[in-house]
Amino acid sequence: MYRRTDSETRMAATGVAEARSANGARAVESAVIEGKGYFVWRADRVLTRPGIQTAQEAARKAKEAGIEHVIVKICDGEKSYPLPETDDDGRKEQATADLIQAMRDEAITIWGWAFVYGQKADPEKQAKMLAQRARQFNIRGLVVNAEDIGDRRWSTEGGAGRARAYMSHLRQELADVQGVVYGFSSYRFMRYQPSFPFAAFMEDCDIAMPQIYWVARGEGDAISNLRRSYEEYKEQFPNKLFIPVGAAYGEMYGSSDDRYFWSASPVQIHRFMDQARAMGLPAVTFWSWEHAYYDLSNQHYNGRELWDAIATHPFDDASPEEGEPGEDAVEIQIRVGHERYRDGLYPQFPYAAFVPMQSNGQPLKYARTVGSTPSSVWAMWRPDILESGYYDISVWVPGQHATTRKAQYHVHGVVGAKEPIVIAVNQMRFSDSWVSLGTFELDADNPMSGQVNLTNHTDEDGRRIAFAAIRWRKVSKPVRDEIRLADGFDAPVGTPDERRAVELWPGHWTDANPFGNYYRLRDSFNYHTGADLNLNKPTWDSDRGQSVYAPASGTVTFAGRVRHWGNIVIIRHDPLESNGPSVYSRLAHLGQMNVQRGQRVQRGQPVGTVGRDEYNGPYHLHFDISPTEVLFNNPGDWPGLDRRRVYRDYIDPKEFISKHRPPEVA
Repeated sequence: MYRRTDSETRMAATGVAEARSANGARAVESAVIEGKGYFVWRADRVLTRPGIQTAQEAARKAKEAGIEHVIVKICDGEKSYPLPETDDDGRKEQATADLIQAMRDEAITIWGWAFVYGQKADPEKQAKMLAQRARQFNIRGLVVNAEDIGDRRWSTEGGAGRARAYMSHLRQELADVQGVVYGFSSYRFMRYQPSFPFAAFMEDCDIAMPQIYWVARGEGDAISNLRRSYEEYKEQFPNKLFIPVGAAYGEMYGSSDDRYFWSASPVQIHRFMDQARAMGLPAVTFWSWEHAYYDLSNQHYNGRELWDAIATHPFDDASPEEGEPGEDAVEIQIRVGHERYRDGLYPQFPYAAFVPMQSNGQPLKYARTVGSTPSSVWAMWRPDILESGYYDISVWVPGQHATTRKAQYHVHGVVGAKEPIVIAVNQMRFSDSWVSLGTFELDADNPMSGQVNLTNHTDEDGRRIAFAAIRWRKVSKPVRDEIRLADGFDAPVGTPDERRAVELWPGHWTDANPFGNYYRLRDSFNYHTGADLNLNKPTWDSDRGQSVYAPASGTVTFAGRVRHWGNIVIIRHDPLESNGPSVYSRLAHLGQMNVQRGQRVQRGQPVGTVGRDEYNGPYHLHFDISPTEVLFNNPGDWPGLDRRRVYRDYIDPKEFISKHRPPEVA
């Protein structure tokens, strides 16, 4: 699959081999990072995610997702990690040890990582601590993470010297350990941090592992961030291996008066992995396991959407679903010379030319690449898609006359993309094989959908770029981030153990005003739309300030103050089954609100606290459920005496939840 004679690959491998031999060590297969992987920050949190209660369950989950390596935090500056002062009972340390061993039992490569400080910490002491932890866990792959954080910066006078001292001490401490490999992880773009001592760290590290987080309003652009980072690191460190750290998290960004929430999306994660695969990179890793798998603080993807995006990507396959297509499969293949293939020369370059050739009976062409001048040759493949859907688009890279590292294929007419998607293929890394550009949604009504363009402009002079066959193969949808199902409904109040109980309402919570009850509210009579949940034990108003939880997964459609009601949160819940209906829940009279409109929530996630209405009545939670859109259109809806509409637009919340409890209760 990979071109083993690639000089760049040989130089990178030689650099690693020389670093190992300098330690008197031989290569150890278990220390090599390959395929898909994750950073782990807090191992104890990994073991508390839904469906994961033990390290063995976590390891099996990783194995099922195709994860081949996991990088666990074991050190923080001069201290071991987890920090001893935050782990009195040793539970966190035990979780770290258990996770490492469980991964090994599943043949998943384990590395360790450490955050290192440029100031207020001694380089030698930090190196000794990481070496000590590496020996303790028998880890032979280490990632050094250095950034300018607060007053512990590296971009200061003497920073480069401290970096060299740290790496020198680290190598000396582990000089007798065979096969230790070192990676360095820091900023994605070196040009933005001109004073940071990248070179001082990389002198003694084997692998560049920049944190390529494509943060921007909207989804951001994973492809361009990866390509730019790769070019910068390869320019400075051409003989070092490059393994990118992608984003699988969400976080708030911006200044105090202009803040926005950004999250990596499943689509951009796939784009990132598509580009890394097309570049022939041996591995990709992501920050982080805890953020990708049920991170309740992620306002956009706080289920397993990001985890599933990484799990479903066929990163190890240059072109997925190889072999002959089935009888019902849709496949289009356009070779050079086909009626839907076009190429030409730009007239301002009279000496430009294609060179025809044959390989395995296929007609091919190649041309000289240009970097200092505009394109001089061009080619276009138009598939004329007849059936809309998702297509893997793969390009054939011949074994000869393909020495460019940056053949830039422009994919046109991708659904949802305003501009062509550009994937750069390192043709030098592949030989007589199909290389996937990725999976794209194409529209049969758009005549340009799926069209691929290629020129000889690669920012390189004097290399060769091959023009060969392109294949479109219809596949199943790669990312199903919009298909989200609720795994059951719980009461919105009570302790975790109480909410898991069969009986409703939980614990000492009572319904002071049940669904459909005819009652007097101040100066009017009404039929109640839901339940008024009270907790008056052990004392009156014990429910004041108690946490209010999302009864099921869904999206917040409203979070704000409404006249008479006070604070209200409305959640449109995910359906319980595919193509099933959604219901809305209203959580009213809240004190605090912990969520905002558009945010994704999971069952059991805190969304606010118990408060009271604007008339300063007793503290309680008003909770109702609607199977219609009435709460989406009017968060403060109140039918009053219209009993017919109460029973049309609302349902008994206790009865509904009792019928749809989560699996662990049923």
